[in-house]
Amino acid sequence: MPMHRCRGFALAEVLVAAALLAVGLLGQLALLGAGLRAERDAANSATAATLAADLAERLRANSTAAPAYVLDPASAPPSPASCTLAAPFDAQARAACDLDEWQREVASSLPGATVEVVSSAVAGSSAVLCAITIRWVVHGSYGGEYTLQVQV
Repeated sequence: MPMHRCRGFALAEVLVAAALLAVGLLGQLALLGAGLRAERDAANSATAATLAADLAERLRANSTAAPAYVLDPASAPPSPASCTLAAPFDAQARAACDLDEWQREVASSLPGATVEVVSSAVAGSSAVLCAITIRWVVHGSYGGEYTLQVQV
């Protein structure tokens, strides 16, 4: 009787195939992690852009008090006493309420955010140039920075 050879996979072939599959899956996992980080960074940048545009609109609406919107990240301005709609506001009080509300929005929207608003006079005009900078951190390391300049 002729001998028949068993046909099938040897253990070595199965181990090589499993190793290749594991390497491919690890590569996919790393790619997925990088994609999620990129998506988070893009979302934070979009949020920072929206928040900066919000403050820029508040500055434009209250342009007579533009210097009152200056923020130093090292020193937090005191919260205004009252920001109810019924309270009468002058330009300075409106600026204080705008900043207080806006800073609370930034703190709740971006992780570990710090904000800075710097103003400077535009030469030869009565206009003021304001630079709104928002910085945030992600998991203890630098996350990003967004700066918007607006002339009021």
